[in-house]
Amino acid sequence: MGLKFKETAVMTLFVAILGGTIGGITWGLLFMMNLGINLLWQDLKNAVNLTLYPVVVCAIGGLLIGLWEQRFGPYPREMAEILKTVKKGNKIPYNNLHIIGISALLPLIFGGSLGPEAGLTGVIVGLCFWFSDRFKFILSETDELPQIGMAATIGVIFGAPLFAFVEQIEDEEKPAVIPKNLKIMMYFVGILSGYGALTILQNLFGGRLGLGHFPAIQKMTAVEWAAAIPLALVGVAAGMLYYLFQKMTKVAIKPLAQKILIRSILGGVILGGVGIFLPYTMFSGEHEMVEVMNSWQGLGFAVLLLTGIVKLLMGNICHQMGWRGGNIFPTIFSGIAIGYACALMLPIDPIFCVAVVTAALTATVMRKPLAVILLLLMCFPINGIIPMTIGAVIGGAIPIPKWIGLLED
Repeated sequence: MGLKFKETAVMTLFVAILGGTIGGITWGLLFMMNLGINLLWQDLKNAVNLTLYPVVVCAIGGLLIGLWEQRFGPYPREMAEILKTVKKGNKIPYNNLHIIGISALLPLIFGGSLGPEAGLTGVIVGLCFWFSDRFKFILSETDELPQIGMAATIGVIFGAPLFAFVEQIEDEEKPAVIPKNLKIMMYFVGILSGYGALTILQNLFGGRLGLGHFPAIQKMTAVEWAAAIPLALVGVAAGMLYYLFQKMTKVAIKPLAQKILIRSILGGVILGGVGIFLPYTMFSGEHEMVEVMNSWQGLGFAVLLLTGIVKLLMGNICHQMGWRGGNIFPTIFSGIAIGYACALMLPIDPIFCVAVVTAALTATVMRKPLAVILLLLMCFPINGIIPMTIGAVIGGAIPIPKWIGLLED
């Protein structure tokens, strides 16, 4: 039975307020992240002028991360894990949101090759459950708020409302309490109010993600279309490397699994050491993406290709060493670096090249072609949708080889 007009209006207001709150919290965490990164990696680094600065700082970061994990446990949880929990209708605890927030910020501020989406999602979805429990006396349908809030969170973090909607609604396992059409409307109310609040705060106070926007693809001739499938296969190969690195690092780190401080400090030393030679392998990749877009021709084929591949490795090393975070932004950056490397070797439009490779790599890792296309529209031009579709469909269709799973045994 559908909701009455008054109940619908009240729920719409609640969802709009929730979305705005989500946008505000997301801005606050991103603002603190950027503040910490600027302090450590610009102001202090310029003042110290030490060659081994990345190693020293990342080792200190590893120590802090290890001590925090010893005290409070392994946080934040991965976004996919939280998403699965919410879709099943299970609760996310909200009595430790401050712990999750600090757990998320530490590896990001100290240069981890990780995205902010995992920590942000953990904090905000926990808040949604708190909101749901506190306001049941006003609105009986508050059980739907965490799922709607999850969609708003994803939309705000990635700046991609359609991606957020597809990511949340896809494979939903929990029966809907409210009519489907109304729930779809609520998703968009939450997403757009959250994104609007974030945009206003960013314009007023700064603190935005530094995602670049590619110009339109200038040419799509027979040469580009002939290269599309081979380029997609390059992206798929890079995606398979991601899974290979994931399994290899799990095996390599097993002896240190219970030695929290040692592995987190060692992870910092490896991260900083690699960062001295390949600085773009550090951080989540959204700011570095802009720098690569502006300097890719001068970086050269070897540096671009090596940066893209090593960043896939470093993300897995960080995660296994206890530096937890998301993998979506780093994966997109790797695709862009590898795509530009291919563009240096082929007589085709570079944006076409990057679009296909990035879509194929991201879809190989995420296994959701439609979501990947909608996500990448946040930075690629609209005329890149067909090249991205080719890459994403191929990346999502090719299965992960079973032999990669055997490496864990």
